[in-house]
Amino acid sequence: MSPRWFLITFYLLTITATFNFAAGQRFKSVEQAEDTILTAVKASLTRDLTDSSRNVINQLIYNGLHEALRLPASDDYPFESLKSIVTITSPDKKFRIFHWNLPGSDGKQRYFGFIKMLGQDPPVIFPLTDISDTLLSPDTVVLDNAHWYGSLYYKIIPGELSSGKKIYTLLGWAGRNSLITQKVIEVLMFDDHDKPRFGLKVFPDFKDGNMARIIFRYSAETTMSMKYEKQSIATNKRWNSKKREFDYSLEESLMIVCDRVVPIDPQLTGQYQYYVAAGDIFDGFLFRNNCWTFLSGIDTRNKK
Repeated sequence: MSPRWFLITFYLLTITATFNFAAGQRFKSVEQAEDTILTAVKASLTRDLTDSSRNVINQLIYNGLHEALRLPASDDYPFESLKSIVTITSPDKKFRIFHWNLPGSDGKQRYFGFIKMLGQDPPVIFPLTDISDTLLSPDTVVLDNAHWYGSLYYKIIPGELSSGKKIYTLLGWAGRNSLITQKVIEVLMFDDHDKPRFGLKVFPDFKDGNMARIIFRYSAETTMSMKYEKQSIATNKRWNSKKREFDYSLEESLMIVCDRVVPIDPQLTGQYQYYVAAGDIFDGFLFRNNCWTFLSGIDTRNKK
């Protein structure tokens, strides 16, 4: 047994014992919970850990955070020291999402997390179980928290359907493996029992109109921009025969604006590890008439 392996094994046993004690005693405060979870987060950064060791530590983080979210003070607690756990709150303060990714030695990414409903007593927490590796048609399927297309979300956009039902459009990053990265437009809503559902067919004019979520796939060696921002779009277009050009009005609206990703060679269509941002072509999605309208080839020269 090498000294390095012995030290790592001893470290894991020590952390596990600390967590078992904390769980047995229950966390007395959210600050105590954060400090305990931070111990495991730091351990996960140890060099030369095997995948099985990282899985053990990740399970401790998962269990610890789940326990911490049961504390009432966790509703608005920042968890600032847990840098690797991405936290985002809906603008209407209905829920918070806590989630993170776990890279494997083979380059694959797995995702873990929770949705915590705010202001609920007793606490309502929905674990998120990533099944993205097993989905045959991830673009079109509607999912729930136990069957989740794992991603890390950085923007929540509230909206409303014609029925008055609230929806939340999530913009996210989803690294998949060493070759392919993704950006995702996901739709979250809560059913009549207030349980989360992921995916909704509100993209009527994108591709065949059957998309429950939009997934952009591209090379892991490049980047793709996808933002929610104000842009000016042309409306009321009419052909002016005297000027021999279109007359139009400019309307400023919030929309999702993204790089168009294309293969570096047309013969590589469908091989997403060879897709890159076109650089000078941008597309958008504008929420109107209770759905996301696709705008192809928008002009983004206005100030962002």
